Amino acid sequence: MKATRSLIGLAAVLALFGAACGDDDKDSSGTTAVETTVPGDETTVPETTPETTPANPYEGELVGTFAVDAGDCTGAAPAGSYFQMVMPGGTAEAGPFIANADSACTDTNYSLLEAGTDGGLVIGGDQAAPDPAFDATGNGLADKIIAPVTFFGVAFAAATDPAEAAPMVMAADGVLSGDLSAFTAYYGTGVFNQGAPKPDGSGDGPTGTIDLETGHFTLTWTSLIVGGSFDGFTGVWHLEGTFTPQA
Repeated sequence: MKATRSLIGLAAVLALFGAACGDDDKDSSGTTAVETTVPGDETTVPETTPETTPANPYEGELVGTFAVDAGDCTGAAPAGSYFQMVMPGGTAEAGPFIANADSACTDTNYSLLEAGTDGGLVIGGDQAAPDPAFDATGNGLADKIIAPVTFFGVAFAAATDPAEAAPMVMAADGVLSGDLSAFTAYYGTGVFNQGAPKPDGSGDGPTGTIDLETGHFTLTWTSLIVGGSFDGFTGVWHLEGTFTPQA
C-alpha cells in the first residue's frame, strides 16, 4: 500500500511539472522574436534616401545673369528694356521727361536698351568699365551690361564700380529687391553714379518681379544725377528679360 501511494504521488508531481512546462510554451509563443546577425551572413539591408524637393532657382539671393531683352517701341507702349530721364521736380511715374533726340521711338522720352557682351547684368561677375572708359569724343565705351546708347549725339554706357558694394538681388515669392549702388553711367567724359540705393545709403533700392517658373523678370530703379549737364535730373532704368542662375 505504501508503495502504491508513492507511485501515485510521483505521478501527481510529474503531472504538475508537465502542466508547468505547457504554460511556459504557451507564454513564449506570444513573444516577438529578436533577429540577430549571424557571423558570416553577407545579407545587406538596402539604405533608403529621403526624397528632397529641389530649391527653386528663382528664390532667395539670385546669382547669375539678368539677361536684357532689347527695348521695342513698335507697340502701343514700350516693351523690353529702356532708359528715361526725369526733369528736376518730376517723378518716374508722371515725368516730365526729357526727350532724347536720338531715340528710335515715336515717344522720344524712351531710350531703348540692348544687351551688352555679357548678355545683361551679371550678379557675381566683374562688369567694371574699361580703361580708358571714353573715346576721343566722350562716348562711353563700357559694353558688358548694355550696348552704349546715343543720347543727344553722345553715347552713354553703363558698368558697375568695383569700389562700391557688389550688386545683389534678392527674390521672395516672386518679388525682387536688392542693392545696385555700384551701377554707374559714363557720358561725355563724366562718370555718374546711377545706383539704387546711392552708395551712401540714400534713396530706394531696385524693385521688380520674377516668374517662379520661367525666370522672366522686370527690374526698375531711379537714381538722381549729380553734376554734369544733367545735374538734378533723375535716371529711370527698366531692365526686362530672363534670369539664368549661375551654373
